[in-house]
Amino acid sequence: MRVWKTWLLMVWLFPLQVFASDYFHQLGWTSADSKLNELLQYPSVVEQIYQENGEQLIWFDLQQGSSLEFQLEVIQHAGFSPLFSRQLSYLQFYRKSNRWFEYDLLATDTLLLYLNYAEKAKTNGGEWFFERKLTESLQPIPTGAVVAVRRAVANQQLSALIESYTPDSPDYLRLIDTYLHISKHDKRNIPLLEQGGLIKVGDKLLDRELLLERLSVVDVDLANVRRDVTYYDMSLVPAIKQFQKLHGLKEDGVIGPETAKWLNVSMKDRLTTLALNAERIRYWPSDKDTIIVVNVPSYEMTYWHGGKNVFESKVVVGRQARPTPLMITNLDTLILNPTWNVPWKIMVEDIIPKMKEDPEYLARQHIEILPKWGSKERIDPQQIDWGAMNPKSFPYRMTQRSGNQNALGLYKFNTPNKRAIYLHDTPSKGLFNEPQRAFSSGCIRVEHADVFASRLLEHQGLTKSKLSAEADRSNKKIPLRQRIPVHIIYQTAWFEEGKTHYREDIYQLDTFGYTKG
Repeated sequence: MRVWKTWLLMVWLFPLQVFASDYFHQLGWTSADSKLNELLQYPSVVEQIYQENGEQLIWFDLQQGSSLEFQLEVIQHAGFSPLFSRQLSYLQFYRKSNRWFEYDLLATDTLLLYLNYAEKAKTNGGEWFFERKLTESLQPIPTGAVVAVRRAVANQQLSALIESYTPDSPDYLRLIDTYLHISKHDKRNIPLLEQGGLIKVGDKLLDRELLLERLSVVDVDLANVRRDVTYYDMSLVPAIKQFQKLHGLKEDGVIGPETAKWLNVSMKDRLTTLALNAERIRYWPSDKDTIIVVNVPSYEMTYWHGGKNVFESKVVVGRQARPTPLMITNLDTLILNPTWNVPWKIMVEDIIPKMKEDPEYLARQHIEILPKWGSKERIDPQQIDWGAMNPKSFPYRMTQRSGNQNALGLYKFNTPNKRAIYLHDTPSKGLFNEPQRAFSSGCIRVEHADVFASRLLEHQGLTKSKLSAEADRSNKKIPLRQRIPVHIIYQTAWFEEGKTHYREDIYQLDTFGYTKG
């Protein structure tokens, strides 16, 4: 008996496909050359589950199979896992071919794979959604997932199990609702809008009904739009402005190239965007007690305290050549009137080339040259032959004095990390009026930074008088009594104010144009 138990334990811990394939072949469920033998990810675990179930089929309720297949369909549309796409395609093939034994075995095995994915997405999601596609089997499988499947099989509660491993947050559920809505339009082959140029009130529309149909796809309110005219009338303006708002465009009511581009986004691309961003929710923080979240594609930041949204702000993020990295860090210090130690890349690629063209650039920007960090000595710019200088061989450092012209503005919200990414004020306030705000070199510029600073001090139990009392001192540090987690995320679709919003994939991360890995 002890030897038998030891053998079972070895099978459990070290899946050997030959055992499972022989077992199911002996039952008459599969042929010796069945493709299923290659598809099963956890064959020995699956064998034990069927032994415990009296060698009976498990997926006799088609609704349970539909629940599993829908989750796999969302993952397939998200586009990050060829592994899940392959498993789904074979499940569909077996189902349509009435090959129920093979369907049953693959469904059980894929359920284990799905639970494994769902558990590990909380930690590995950053890799799968942004760095490297999920192509290989997930090993090992957590014991808890195996126990959950065995219990669900015994109690015939597979659908409930699948639901329990699927996000139940409002953000996820509303994106899935939108996904289902768009799916209805997917096979209708809606034509593209071909009218070019700028279309304003009073202009003739080549196909007004097609325009309205395209607007209805993204749930734009058309209740008050007239149906008895063919031109662009005033009743259509609110609908166009709402569409522009949902896509982060300038809300001017003019159908220009950017608005037309978003109107012509295919149903397939919208489904991919919705599915991918829904799956990403598994990875983002769910606890919003006290946290700061910056969503890069939306150019927005939100600060929660005590579970309440206490501050929202537009932000400027890194341009495509210098993207703001997705990361988790902590805000620990507010710095008043900061000086700016110019990063090497900005000094070499931006500032030195400008000095070659304009010898007064450093003086106007209040930038000083140091022999090394921490030195009180200053190098006279006129002693440097800028024309002959190779920027990459520049032997000095640069720092910008504090003040209204400082690149960091009057406030720096320090978040120590290896990449030197932090939040800060800016003297370039006009950039916050732009609908797309990817202009920085990686750090995050915050609109209304003074209000943000006050909120932070207030919630830390510090008095606002500190801001005014230290207003004239450079680099005055005010440590926070409690560090605040800062999550920099990347969502190109989300639900807000009753509607799903979409944004440009500014770093090409939705199409897996990875910036790392």
